[in-house]
Amino acid sequence: MRTRSGFPIGFVYIVGILLLGPRAICHSHIPTRIGQCPLNIPAALQSQASLGCPHLVDGDIAHRPIDWSPWTHAPECVHAQKSPATKYCVFTNSQHGNGGVSIITTPEIAADSIEILNDSGDTHVKSVANHSAGPAYEVVDIPGKGKGVVATRRIKRAEAIMADWASLVVHLDFPTSVKRMEGYHHLHRAVDQLSDPDRVLELARSSTFSNDIVEDVLRTNAFSYPLGGESHMALYPDVSRVNHACRPNAFIRFTPTSLAVSVVVSRDIEPGEEITITYVPLGKTREERQDALQKWGFSCTCDLCTASKAEIAASDYRRTKIKTMRQEVMKAVEAWDGTKAVKLTLEVLELMRDEDLEPLYASQYEIIARLYWKAKDKKTGTKYAQMSIDTLVDQGYLESNPQTLPTLLESFDG
Repeated sequence: MRTRSGFPIGFVYIVGILLLGPRAICHSHIPTRIGQCPLNIPAALQSQASLGCPHLVDGDIAHRPIDWSPWTHAPECVHAQKSPATKYCVFTNSQHGNGGVSIITTPEIAADSIEILNDSGDTHVKSVANHSAGPAYEVVDIPGKGKGVVATRRIKRAEAIMADWASLVVHLDFPTSVKRMEGYHHLHRAVDQLSDPDRVLELARSSTFSNDIVEDVLRTNAFSYPLGGESHMALYPDVSRVNHACRPNAFIRFTPTSLAVSVVVSRDIEPGEEITITYVPLGKTREERQDALQKWGFSCTCDLCTASKAEIAASDYRRTKIKTMRQEVMKAVEAWDGTKAVKLTLEVLELMRDEDLEPLYASQYEIIARLYWKAKDKKTGTKYAQMSIDTLVDQGYLESNPQTLPTLLESFDG
């Protein structure tokens, strides 16, 4: 299955926020282990005290509700065809988030990641609920797009307007590891066990490769999500209503320890304006964007994609140059030519400004900061590190925190 991208990039992952990035993360296989349950430490002092120590739960050993807690339903499992020792099970907590969550993954990953249920998403909810102006958007029918999200009032830059929770999380290997009908059965069970299955079943479906409604919903709407060190798909029903634009006015803020996300606007938005995010990596040429969007079954008609031929050609030229120059930066770094690397990075930053690629500014400041830091010019390195952080705070990616700068600088020495 193809999914929209998650957003882990460099330093931002270190401080707990996943930035906009490729819609498909690399398909890796990172082994995970279940943490040893401390036998003699009081429960109140254990990090997983509210849910108990993690333990393996599957359909063979869970016979009573107490056996499968904190899941609200008995797990149902299926063995992988090519690797019978591998099981995939449906784990559901119908009370978590907004309408519950079902996770299809291995018992090992479920046990290793169980602490994620401790997070109620308060960080995301508070940022939305604390606004006194009331709801910022409504979901409406948009010609040629189906449903979409439109502003109902003026929204200021960096304001969080929506909080949502994953309803389905599915291991990326699951669809290709089990027989098709067994896979569909487990997908259906995962949805049926939610307290509000319609939040999933009523979402848009546009995949030409699907033969099942839940598979279609996932292919059309899911984001990539790392759980237990392995790639999964995560479905956020409310966020799925937000349409694509190549120059979006909003982004999704993820945290790696939560199933909750929030949508934050990246510039001021007027009433009646559609709120959009990007489904593909920022900085791609028009042809690259249109090709990438075919997996969702549509061609983009945003202002950037429907500009004049000359404007599109100029934009594509700058974007191609940005890509080439970033590769040259890496070569300069490998050759220990810090002066050239800094010069090229500053030129890249100017081209990004010309292309209005504002979400990418912070990463360029961070690159410059690291280059100066490695050159033992810690004063200038600290200056650019602070510029990177200030940019992320200003854009709404991070909240202001005095510990952020020391955390970033510490990572420079790693």
